[in-house]
Amino acid sequence: MIDVRRLQLLQALEHHRTVAATAEALNVTPSAVSQQLAVLAREAGVPLVERQGRRFLLTGAARVLLQRAHVIFAEMERATADLAEFAEGDRGVIRVGSFSTGISDLVAPALARLRTSHPGWSFEVVQAEPEESAEMVRSGRLDVALTMSTRHLPAAGDPDFRVDPVMVELLDAILPYQHPLSTRTSLHLADDLSDQDWIMSAPGTAWHECVSGAANQAGFQPRVVHTVDDFSAVFSLVQAGLGIALMPRLAWTGLHAPQIVVRGVRETARRHIVALSRAGSTPEPLLTAIREAASKVPVPSVGPFAIAG
Repeated sequence: MIDVRRLQLLQALEHHRTVAATAEALNVTPSAVSQQLAVLAREAGVPLVERQGRRFLLTGAARVLLQRAHVIFAEMERATADLAEFAEGDRGVIRVGSFSTGISDLVAPALARLRTSHPGWSFEVVQAEPEESAEMVRSGRLDVALTMSTRHLPAAGDPDFRVDPVMVELLDAILPYQHPLSTRTSLHLADDLSDQDWIMSAPGTAWHECVSGAANQAGFQPRVVHTVDDFSAVFSLVQAGLGIALMPRLAWTGLHAPQIVVRGVRETARRHIVALSRAGSTPEPLLTAIREAASKVPVPSVGPFAIAG
């Protein structure tokens, strides 16, 4: 009988293409990968890989087997979900990963609610950035990943994954308290902000890609004068009057920083927050609780950083 875990390893080899990369992704040694592939070949009764120099190539038999792998894994997830629902007391264990602000503003409030509504469930939280979330879900290191619409999100229709929408997160303007635009209740991205000094993260990061993409679509390239990745550093620079920033709404909610105002922006950047899980699995009850937390994310206030609600 074919071991499902070894079949997952074969699928990982197809995805990563080399034994070394597969071993690194699964956090095991290359020799362990080679040994398990050899055992899988004996279980299948046919060669599954062939060596070409220092690389291992999948055989035709391996590709035939992998055509069934997506269905097998999805059915295994469904079976696991069915057992969880059947278990008395609605019990379960979920490993959930998220980017930092998603943990503080969505995951933590959701888990606080679930401690009361679903006491039989337990959760393990891991900080996982968007560029690593998909692989962590694929390999089983995470059951659910809260991530966002970046180039690292699996392609639509990928049979390995289930994608559930959580919220559309807008980006808001963060201005010094004495800034001439701070008296406005809302701003226009191109008309009001194109000639400002900008604070942004480094090129290639999710925040930079989102902001620069929206600005380019509005017809301008931001004049970046300060490059930082930490949101607390952004607030310090804005407080000092050294520039403005367009920040994800989850990055400023719950913070109390004097001498700063937050303004909504027309034609602003936005990113889609989604829950990523394996095909055939169910992210409940976590998904519903996270969506409820998302519904309570505040909107910009017309006052100096006084969060409404």
